[in-house]
Amino acid sequence: MQDLTVVINGGGMVGAASALAFAKAGAHVKLFESNPPSLDNQGNNWDLRISSVNAANWQWLLSLGIHGVIEPGKVKDYQRLTVTTQSGRSLTFDASEVGLTSLGVMVENNALQSSLWQCLRDYDNVDFVTEQRIDSLDSQQKTVRLTNNELIPFDLLLGCDGANSIIAKLSSIGYRGWDYDQRCLLANVELEQPIEPETWEVFRPQGPYALLPLSDTKACLIDYDERASIRALEHDESALQKHLYSVFEPRVGKFRVIKAASFPLQRKHALYYTSNGCIALLGDSAHSIHPMAGQGVNLGFADIQCLLNELSNKPVAQALNVYEKQRKFENAKMMRLMDVLQVSWRSTHPLARFIADVSLTAAKAPLLKNFLIKQAIGD
Repeated sequence: MQDLTVVINGGGMVGAASALAFAKAGAHVKLFESNPPSLDNQGNNWDLRISSVNAANWQWLLSLGIHGVIEPGKVKDYQRLTVTTQSGRSLTFDASEVGLTSLGVMVENNALQSSLWQCLRDYDNVDFVTEQRIDSLDSQQKTVRLTNNELIPFDLLLGCDGANSIIAKLSSIGYRGWDYDQRCLLANVELEQPIEPETWEVFRPQGPYALLPLSDTKACLIDYDERASIRALEHDESALQKHLYSVFEPRVGKFRVIKAASFPLQRKHALYYTSNGCIALLGDSAHSIHPMAGQGVNLGFADIQCLLNELSNKPVAQALNVYEKQRKFENAKMMRLMDVLQVSWRSTHPLARFIADVSLTAAKAPLLKNFLIKQAIGD
């Protein structure tokens, strides 16, 4: 891969991880990011943008060199995952059941992005472009034109620039998707009582609510509801706190809200992942998924690993063809699963509730449960 010139648009978690993985493989990398992360320590309080990274992907990230670089206070192992249906039936996945110490980690997005950028600084084969943006591209000539009119050649162009990808737009790649008519409310809190290293989610008609452990006494509380309901809470701090207390206090006790915000929920899937044998979309540029199972960034990291694996033994165009087939299938499968869970586990129809309970009971069978745990950790 030493002769490969890779241009990457977008230096977020997926873009920076792509750059680091390609740099480590020996490729010449140009990383475009107009808003590079701060490399300074950001203090003890977590930002609201948090990802659940499964065990397999976390080990891959550590293999890229972030161990000892990422702020330890912005990473939290979790050992158990519990889901509860509307009728109160629960299923717990425990890492110890498959001989592991954790199912994965909660990590602050900013901290992970910053650590990846710090690692990138150690590579002479990486160029950072932060002052100019990609304005147009020519896939026949394999060049991108910047806002200052400079032409940059590439062998492979990666769009890691999010749900509103400029690379997808310039490549005339469209999307299929819809709004969920929901918002996700996030609140980082400090708890009076310590909590276990467990993440949990409870389903109900208006949407699930969940907890992500950040430390022994800090957590991110998540509440999904209709857009109007969440928006109304955001404009009334007192109502917001009362609402969070009514939902979460019975399970976690008293807490203090540190910060809160919300974001809309969308489902988007690119019609194509590649273009002209030299352009590929990865991460949110290719797929935006309902966040209730925490699979978003994990799918993006899986995209990178698949692409690198195919490029290790195939020409670029052939590798991109296989990458698109494999990852589009896997991502679509996960997106459909999230849609089924989102509809059936929220439904108040007796048959849907019965099916949800039966599926949870079936999942407790040892063989199926071990299979599901391995899926959860990315094995």
